Amino acid sequence: MKNPFKNTAFLFGVTKQKNLPEDTGIEVLLSGRSNAGKSSALNALTGNKKLARISKTPGRTTEINFFEVEDGFKLLDLPGYGFAKSGHSRKKDWGPLLGEYFKNRKALKAVLIFMDIRHPLKPIDLEMIELCESFDVAYVPVLTKSDKVSKNILMKTIQQVSKATNAIEVLAISSSKETEIDKLRKILIGFRND
Repeated sequence: MKNPFKNTAFLFGVTKQKNLPEDTGIEVLLSGRSNAGKSSALNALTGNKKLARISKTPGRTTEINFFEVEDGFKLLDLPGYGFAKSGHSRKKDWGPLLGEYFKNRKALKAVLIFMDIRHPLKPIDLEMIELCESFDVAYVPVLTKSDKVSKNILMKTIQQVSKATNAIEVLAISSSKETEIDKLRKILIGFRND
């Protein structure tokens, strides 16, 4: 399958409501705790290892980064929640921004909630799920680093997350091994085509 994400390009980062671009097209949020594997997944999705900066230090992403897949279809990389490095002042900036974004943004189509398969459904993940549900926004829990656990634990964790959420689908991926990355692409294309 030809990769429809291969020309994805970084557009800009936003920390304030007034700097959000025009509310048109389709936007899918990429969310997750710091070091959950969001940036690695974005790089695997696009086949571009340099697109999103990957850091061993949690909290490197401090603004909402807009990536354009194609005209009218964007992926938005959120700052990892629970980060320490960029300090509370930044969090105060984009925390309310996120609430406003969910409330008012017509382009918001869905949210991918990235969770390390070894530590899923932390309270902050559940808050994001609640935010999606309260604004009736589709979401997909994406369990990352699936190569780090046995098949048995993989299946159990998928079931556990399915039971605990109202998600249509729960996906387990490995960015380094490219496991289920094609499936992730299909899910995203599905949101674009809805």
